[in-house]
Amino acid sequence: MNNLNDGLLYLSFNQDQTCLVAGTENGFRVYDLIPFKFRFQRILNGGIGIIEMMYKSNIFGLVGGGKNPKFTPNKVILWDDYQTKILNEFKLTSSVINLKLKKDKIIIVCEQRIYVYSMDKYKLIETIETVKNTVGCIGLNSDPNFTVMGYPISPEGFLKVKYYEKSKELEINAHNSLIMCIGINSDGSLVATACDNGHVIRVFCILNGQFIEEFRRGKDKALITNISFDEYSNWMGICSDKGQVQIFSMGSVWQKVQEGGAERKKLPQNQIQLPKNDTSIFKGVFKMSNADKCFAKIKIEEQQAICAIYNNNDIIAVTSTGKYYLSQINPAKGGFYTVIKTEDLIPKSK
Repeated sequence: MNNLNDGLLYLSFNQDQTCLVAGTENGFRVYDLIPFKFRFQRILNGGIGIIEMMYKSNIFGLVGGGKNPKFTPNKVILWDDYQTKILNEFKLTSSVINLKLKKDKIIIVCEQRIYVYSMDKYKLIETIETVKNTVGCIGLNSDPNFTVMGYPISPEGFLKVKYYEKSKELEINAHNSLIMCIGINSDGSLVATACDNGHVIRVFCILNGQFIEEFRRGKDKALITNISFDEYSNWMGICSDKGQVQIFSMGSVWQKVQEGGAERKKLPQNQIQLPKNDTSIFKGVFKMSNADKCFAKIKIEEQQAICAIYNNNDIIAVTSTGKYYLSQINPAKGGFYTVIKTEDLIPKSK
C-alpha cells in the first residue's frame, strides 16, 4: 500500500504476516504484529517508496520514493540489514510498481512486465509480458518451499497462474473486466480475484482451474486494495476503499474443493498437480450461493488498508494514515465487530 500520509510512503506485511514494514521519507521501520511492537528503524537519508521483507529475516527489497528518493524509481535494491549493506541492484527500463520476495526469487512488477530473478547469483529467470498493470497487481503464495504466482494478462479479466517448480501454468477467465487485486493462499491451492468494479471476489481452485465460489463485497463500486487468507485458509479478508475490513468464511469453498476430489491440507511440493497441458484455459459459470455473504465486518476510519488474519481469530488492519487496528471475531456468530486496540505506527509529535 503506497501514497500514504504523515511521512509514510508504503506499508506491507512480510509473507507469513508476522511483521509489518513501512517505507518512510527518510528510510524504513519494522514492527512485530502480535503483540504489536516497534522493532527498529533505518535512517537512509532518502525516501523508500516500496519495501518488502523476506519472511522474518534481515533481507529487504527497497525501491526509492517520496519527495527525496533514496534510489531511482527504476531500481530495486536488495538490502542486508544485518550487515547494513547492499547485496545487489536490479536496474529496470521503467519504474517499479510492486516488489515481492521469495527465499529463492526476486519478483519485480513494472507497468507492462514482470521480471523474475533468482536469489542465487541474481540471474534473470524470465521476463513476462502483462496487460497494462498500473497498480502492480500480483498474487503470490507464502510457503517458502515453492512459488505459485498469479497476475492479470488481459483487460477482459483473464488471469494467469504459474507454478514454477512444476513448469506449469494455466489461464482463468475470472472476470469481464481488468483484475485489480489477487490473493493466493499459503499452500497455493486457491486464488481469489477482484476486478475494477469491486462488486465481487471470485475464488478458483488452482489444482484444476475451476471456479469455486463468488463472494459479494457490495453493490457500489469500490477499489479492493487487499485480499488475504489466514494460514489454514479458514478465513478470507477483504479491504476496500470503503473504510471496512470484511471477513468471509471459507467453509463452503473447502466443501466444494473436497467434493471435486482435492484434499484440504498443505500439500508438499511434489504433490501439487496442475493440469497436464502446459497451458489450459478455464471459464467459470458464476452462480452465487447462500454462503457468499460477508461473515464479519470491522469498521475503520480510513479508507485504505491492508489486513492480516490469524488462527486465533485476531484481525489486524493497518491503514494509510499510519494506524494499527486489532479486532477479534467470534467464529460462531459473525456480524459487526469493534476495534479492541489501536496504535500509531509513528508517534505523533507533541
